[in-house]
Amino acid sequence: MNFSKRSPTENFARATIILLLISVVGAILFNWPDEIKKGLLGLWIIVPPTWLWFEFCFLFEKGKAPFSNDFEKFKYAQELSKNLWLSISAILLLIYFGKLPGV
Repeated sequence: MNFSKRSPTENFARATIILLLISVVGAILFNWPDEIKKGLLGLWIIVPPTWLWFEFCFLFEKGKAPFSNDFEKFKYAQELSKNLWLSISAILLLIYFGKLPGV
């Protein structure tokens, strides 16, 4: 597949999966210092919601987002993405520091 023919959302999803794999595998196999873990966790916590905002504000209007022709499907896809992001954030916290916030 040609990278330039994919939609911006597909490109972002692929980059996110790669970042997630690096974050989890690196923390488990290489026992990274807390500073690196905190940096990756911060990146993970900030970038996906920023992408969801960017996708809605800029790509949806131009028809470059998934389901640009159906707003309800688009909202549902963003809701699923948000829930997945939250659960992965909690899992990364558990993997990195052995505890969840508030526990």
